[in-house]
Amino acid sequence: MDITIDEEKILELVAPFTEETILERALAKRVDAFGQVAKFLQRPKPDEIKIAETQKRYEPFWYGSARAVYKYDRRHRYEVPVAPEVHTVTIYEKEHAVEKRAFQLEAMEHCQEELAQELMLEPQHGHERDFRKYLSFTPRQVENLETLRTHDTLVVLPEVRSSFLVGKLTQALMKTIQADKIYEQRIQVDKVILYLRPVYAFEFVWESRDKRQVVEFDALTGELRAEAGQIKRQITDVLENDDLFDIGSDVVGTFVPGANIAIKLGRLAARKALK
Repeated sequence: MDITIDEEKILELVAPFTEETILERALAKRVDAFGQVAKFLQRPKPDEIKIAETQKRYEPFWYGSARAVYKYDRRHRYEVPVAPEVHTVTIYEKEHAVEKRAFQLEAMEHCQEELAQELMLEPQHGHERDFRKYLSFTPRQVENLETLRTHDTLVVLPEVRSSFLVGKLTQALMKTIQADKIYEQRIQVDKVILYLRPVYAFEFVWESRDKRQVVEFDALTGELRAEAGQIKRQITDVLENDDLFDIGSDVVGTFVPGANIAIKLGRLAARKALK
């Protein structure tokens, strides 16, 4: 089994909204953020609700695609039905006996199978999740994650690494072949991409009621959601970790024993950028 890992990238998804538009939409929802009871019974005025804190952060998800090619020969015995009156059959000057209204024909099958797999994983536990709605937005390659982090911008790093994604891709494409001769048995991991999508969080405070509410704005789709409490705090020290792309022969060998591994320079370049 040959496994080749080709393109590995970190891509920022570019928001179609300006920060001014994002702020306007969040402010328009500041009363709604405290719920229907507050809106219709307590009736706060918009001026009573202030922004206590604003946060921009990049949230990740993994995307991977791979394909497999299997070429092999295998012997197969075909059973060919015949009419009741047929007792023997001659094919290419070789006579075949008929039993139970059929005769056996030995053949060599020349087989080729091509399989494909695509996966998207959430970053904390590696569960499969559909992030397809984000793939249509404009991507921008990030050479160094530190360029995204500023004093008011956080980058959330995944707890699962690229090896987990590659492992799931290859295991999904692995298959046992019953063959007399194998010519090609190959898995090509075409893409291993860490996508980073922008999210804005606004913490609103209603001081007269001593209440706080957070409104989060998906800067790609424009979706808004509210949740009680304060803005999430993220640990930023993990940005110095250079093990996001941790694929190597030793790692792949743990989930594909005996595989021959070929890793192209795409991964090495990405890993160097993280250091």
